[in-house]
Amino acid sequence: MADSVEDGIVTLTGIVEKEGDQYVSYCRELGVASCGDTIDEALINLDDAIQVHIDALVETGELLRVLRERNIRIDLQPSPDEPLVRVPPGKILTTYQRHVPVTEVA
Repeated sequence: MADSVEDGIVTLTGIVEKEGDQYVSYCRELGVASCGDTIDEALINLDDAIQVHIDALVETGELLRVLRERNIRIDLQPSPDEPLVRVPPGKILTTYQRHVPVTEVA
């Protein structure tokens, strides 16, 4: 019988900057990047890329190790405060909150 899986929440940042005719988006915490023709498209594509990356880490059993190595905090409830992040001029920032399992499935 499998153990129950408890969810936690990680808050990740997405940064967008213009490069030529494209907008490049990236999440520094996970090392995930994407792009799009518009800012919104770049952020939506990054959102998808983050979820695919997290799903792959969960599937391989590497999620908790990677989060620990990258000093990504897991909260048990959404934070009422916005994270304080400095963004260089010309870049756009957003945050993504993801539910992640905080216990391993046996």
